[in-house]
Amino acid sequence: GDAEFAHILGVVDPNGSGYVTFQAFLDFMTRETTDSDTAEQVMQSFKILAGDKPYITQEELRRELPPDQAEYCIARMTKYTGPDGIPGALDYISFATALYGESDL
Repeated sequence: GDAEFAHILGVVDPNGSGYVTFQAFLDFMTRETTDSDTAEQVMQSFKILAGDKPYITQEELRRELPPDQAEYCIARMTKYTGPDGIPGALDYISFATALYGESDL
């Protein structure tokens, strides 16, 4: 709300002039869009870590991610139920979707 708007205004108009230059606007939007991942980007990252499989294993997560991130994912990913799954396979697609608000994790 207002606090977020005040923060943004402080970034694009640090001198409080009441004007935002086009360059300041572009710089801000570039930062905002490069810093934000999408569900699709996250899914692609997991797909690479999983070696192109539609699921990922706990071992792969622990090998490829820092320990805190790996455990976060393992605790929140649901079991992969596809026909090509193996015991312990985790569903990174539903996890990535849930991270971006399409369901509640």
